[in-house]
Amino acid sequence: MTTKEFNITVEKLRPKLMHFAAGFVRTGAHTAEDLVQDAIIKLWKSQDLYQIRNTEALTMHILRNVCLDYLKIKKNISEELPSNLRLLNDTDPLSMVEQKERVSRVREMISALPPDQMLALRLRDIMGYEMSEIAEIIGTTEGNVRTLLSRARQKLRESLV
Repeated sequence: MTTKEFNITVEKLRPKLMHFAAGFVRTGAHTAEDLVQDAIIKLWKSQDLYQIRNTEALTMHILRNVCLDYLKIKKNISEELPSNLRLLNDTDPLSMVEQKERVSRVREMISALPPDQMLALRLRDIMGYEMSEIAEIIGTTEGNVRTLLSRARQKLRESLV
């Protein structure tokens, strides 16, 4: 892969990477950008650029590890839902407050999930990745991804009751 090809590929992936990294950090876009840059540098330094079959999956896997390292260092497991989860435009202030409270409660419940379950849930239900892509990013089998999703969803259902 040439430098030009690499730059084109990275620019195509950058919005997804930023969205993914922003879900892990609470301190703003600058920290998410730093995490994305670290992942891109690690991808560039990898020896097997010519042998990569799925650049997006590898980059997401690297970014996932960078983000988890960041969380371990900061000991900050709580996180925000991505900005694409918007509240409905209600004119009634009471219903708006109730909706904000529900969203806040769901955020707290998702942040309380174990890291693998939280990651699988975010990738599948929020970002729309396929099971095979999630398995490749997490580094596990599709069956294990289904199990992680099932357990995460079950915990959320139990918490909502």
